[in-house]
Amino acid sequence: MFEKLTLKEKYNILIQVAIVGSFVGIGFLVNHALRISGLYMDDLYMWSTYGEQSFLEYVFPVGSTRFRPVYWFVAWIELGIIRYHITWIVPINILIAAATAYFIYLFAKEISQMPWVAYGMGVMFLVSRFAYYNIGQLLGLMEAMGIIFSLLIAHFLYQYICYERNARYYVALLFYILICFTHERYIVLLPVFFLAILARRTKDLFACVSAILASAGIIVLRTLTTGKVVPAGTGGTYVTDTFSVKSMFGSVLDEILYMFGVNAGPEHLNGMTWAQTPLPIKILVYIGGVVAIFIVYKFIRSLYVLHSKKRKIDTIIWLTVFFIFFIGGTILSSAVTIRVEMRWIYAPYVFMLLLVSLMMGTWKRAKEIRMQEKVLIQYLPLATVTLWMILMIPVELYGRTKYDRIYLFPNQKRYNSLADETYWKYGDDIFGKEIYIIGNSYKMSDFTAKTFFKVYDRKRKAEGTVVKHISSVKELGQIRSNMIVLKEDPAHNVFSDVTDAYRDLKCEIVKGYYRDGWMEQEAKINVMTGANGQIDLEFMYPGVLDGKQNITISVDGKEPETFDMENNIENKSYKVNPYSIVTLQFDNDFVYPDAKQQRGELPLSVIMNVTTS
Repeated sequence: MFEKLTLKEKYNILIQVAIVGSFVGIGFLVNHALRISGLYMDDLYMWSTYGEQSFLEYVFPVGSTRFRPVYWFVAWIELGIIRYHITWIVPINILIAAATAYFIYLFAKEISQMPWVAYGMGVMFLVSRFAYYNIGQLLGLMEAMGIIFSLLIAHFLYQYICYERNARYYVALLFYILICFTHERYIVLLPVFFLAILARRTKDLFACVSAILASAGIIVLRTLTTGKVVPAGTGGTYVTDTFSVKSMFGSVLDEILYMFGVNAGPEHLNGMTWAQTPLPIKILVYIGGVVAIFIVYKFIRSLYVLHSKKRKIDTIIWLTVFFIFFIGGTILSSAVTIRVEMRWIYAPYVFMLLLVSLMMGTWKRAKEIRMQEKVLIQYLPLATVTLWMILMIPVELYGRTKYDRIYLFPNQKRYNSLADETYWKYGDDIFGKEIYIIGNSYKMSDFTAKTFFKVYDRKRKAEGTVVKHISSVKELGQIRSNMIVLKEDPAHNVFSDVTDAYRDLKCEIVKGYYRDGWMEQEAKINVMTGANGQIDLEFMYPGVLDGKQNITISVDGKEPETFDMENNIENKSYKVNPYSIVTLQFDNDFVYPDAKQQRGELPLSVIMNVTTS
């Protein structure tokens, strides 16, 4: 099949492959610092319900404050693919972003007829600081789907307007229904359908009624399933309780500033306020703003030039309004709740990139070429938009370096650390263990404690795995083989595995003793006692006793005590000072002949277990 293609066709295919490959490479490069090795909060809850509910209960919940069956259906498929491989989440999100960037490239190229400009728009999408949630969270799939569906709506309506392909209108309407059941805020995109009909200058009553009925059906179905007409807000709030016109206009202004590089909100929502932004970055933003104004000026002038040359500009004007409606609608949809999160600005930012593509294409078509200035004028549009991208890409990349300050990521870092210090260190051996965490300043919920390790179990049960919080290592006795001890490290916002360190602290082996309990003929250990100052020793001899098994014990260098092992299991107890380090020395006058091997200088003798309290 490939052999039948012309050389030009082969070249075009290779170019497209290279573009896709570059988008994938850029995606992984700019997102290399984002990773998920442990789930928490909404992501963990999403995973847990997937395993606990049937398909119908998961995709079509009744009584929830939200009704997003399209997203939940796709999430069901994704979780079925990922299963316990949660480290796949970020790579999958990056691949989805790269595919979206390629679609933006194709759409922008269709609009502008300038491949380089279109490619730049794809790159701008990938490097945007607004991508933190789409890439860095399991629920980022929902935001990504919203962007993809909104792009498809815009693309099919664009073809409906420009190429008079009536069927594309109804395909766009189908994606409108899908996007509203992915995230309810996109219901505000309804006016773009009426705008598309106006742009076509057609009296298509059926198309208009279809959009109205689709929107009404969405509202009715949402009301029946959630019990409310108005969608719920963010952070457990309701729009009806928190909405105000003043705050809405303030949020709209903030979102516009965000799109042009200004972090207008608080640090915990964007990682770095405008006041905290370094001067060089501010200068780039200012110059980028000037270049953007110049692009708008040249676009308006290009419309004038085209009009003066008797060229039709009606469609261009309609498309300009069309993309402005998309920008405005996606801004308004996220401006009615209690705060503005950067992830919500990703969609309007995408349509701003497409609007820039339209402006550049219009400028290119309208440029006046005089022979003596041909080269300069011919490449001015390309040079201008390239300059804008060169200015803004460093701004976006710098914003990414502050992700660790956004409210999501401190917790994500903690639970990545919890996973790294447990499952990713011990593997499946983690299951069935008692995990003690010294401190609880991170306020781990009971749900997280019960569910966290189920994620890694193929059976989704993690049976016998228990998480317990303690205030001090003093609350622990000897560190047994079925225990893992972690310590919160708030200074670095991580968990530290201190199992070996505290095992040595509780029972330091000087010589002749092994962690599995076997002891040589001569042994010495230092034991830390607990609150009661009690040391209990259990000796086990897994052989036939002949009355010649004598054990001599010395406590802190005091007079040795010798006793005979009359039974295969013997117990000895000592009362000493609480929370003290006690030295125990052992001298056994027998060996165990069937021991598999001699591990040290002397033969193995007996098994001893130490407990303290």
